[in-house]
Amino acid sequence: MSRLDPRRRVDALLLLAGGRSQRATAAEVGVHPSTVGVWAKDPVFVEELVRVREAVAVRPLDPERLMAVVDESAARLGGRDRGPVTVVIPVGASPARRRRLVADGVARVLERSEGDRW
Repeated sequence: MSRLDPRRRVDALLLLAGGRSQRATAAEVGVHPSTVGVWAKDPVFVEELVRVREAVAVRPLDPERLMAVVDESAARLGGRDRGPVTVVIPVGASPARRRRLVADGVARVLERSEGDRW
């Protein structure tokens, strides 16, 4: 999995909260549709999507509140303290693919902890 700009995830949050499909969202933010599918299974992303949808649903729409919620979501999604790393291993993946996926997950954890004292 490549490292994507966290702003793409935030853009995806706004589009999905506004009612766009995962496929249309993927095209708009410039990622593969399966990437949005993986994000949609991430518990942190889902939690932030619920928050943004709630802010969008408030009538009349309060742009300041919406932007505050989006800023908080961006901090949670882009921060290194996002909780556990989830590694999705497809059924039937070869041993080499499994090792690569797990190695990518470990790399994400290590990247988050850069600068921390061991």
